[in-house]
Amino acid sequence: MRSRKSAEVRRGEIVAAALTLIDRGGPSAVTTTAIAEAIGISQAAVFRHFPKKDEILLGVVDWIGGQLMPRVLAAAGRSGNPLERLQAVIDTVLRIVTDTPAMPALLFSRELHNENAILRTAVYGRIVHVHDLLTRILRDGVDRGYFCAKIDVDRAAFMIIGLFQGLLVRWSLSGRCLNLEEEGQAMFVMLLDGFLARRER
Repeated sequence: MRSRKSAEVRRGEIVAAALTLIDRGGPSAVTTTAIAEAIGISQAAVFRHFPKKDEILLGVVDWIGGQLMPRVLAAAGRSGNPLERLQAVIDTVLRIVTDTPAMPALLFSRELHNENAILRTAVYGRIVHVHDLLTRILRDGVDRGYFCAKIDVDRAAFMIIGLFQGLLVRWSLSGRCLNLEEEGQAMFVMLLDGFLARRER
């Protein structure tokens, strides 16, 4: 007789199935029928763990946040100067996106931008957390003379996030043929060069 899976394990399976469905067809592809078929349970079992589709999508956002923030915080807290720490955060985010291809489909979906305010608030909250972390590193870099004193660290942090988003669009539209990490590194080196303090100025 098979042992019954814990609620935590089952919820994890549902979220994993939702991520696969989002990757293939966007959030609209997430249905209780498709999830039930993917993991071999009944629709009723899906509803026991996530009574509404919105809650499944929020579970996906929570899972992504759980993957992203601890690793980004670890990268930001590593030893090294602010430039090295900022580069470590960028490397980490690019790696996570590469490993989680459903992220672009979710970030640029109609469901997120037009149809689901709760989901939109949850995703934007994660973006704000990353922004605040980038701002702190940039401010430290300015204070220690690594970055130009004229930098608006708030806008600079959003510029970095904007590059992430632009890269994701290109990566998705290219059929994921673009080497996300390689291209991201090249672009961020150019951006960071503009942040650097120039002693001769």
